[in-house]
Amino acid sequence: MGMGASITVQGKILDASPGETAEEVMRRNGFVPDAYLYVVNGKPVPMDTPIEDGMTVRAVKVASGG
Repeated sequence: MGMGASITVQGKILDASPGETAEEVMRRNGFVPDAYLYVVNGKPVPMDTPIEDGMTVRAVKVASGG
C-alpha cells in the first residue's frame, strides 16, 4: 500500500491518488485550479503534473487583477 498523496489548500487537505493531477483534484473538490499556484518542495509545478505517491502539493492562491 502506498503512502498516498495530498494537496493542501486554504488549510484543507485534499486526498489525491497517484497519477491524478492537481487540476483534477482541485476541480473534484470545487476549487478553480487556474486561481492557484502549485508548489512541491518549494518549487512551482504545472497544474497538470501527475501527482506521485507520497507527494504533498501546496496550492497557493494567486491574486489576479483585471
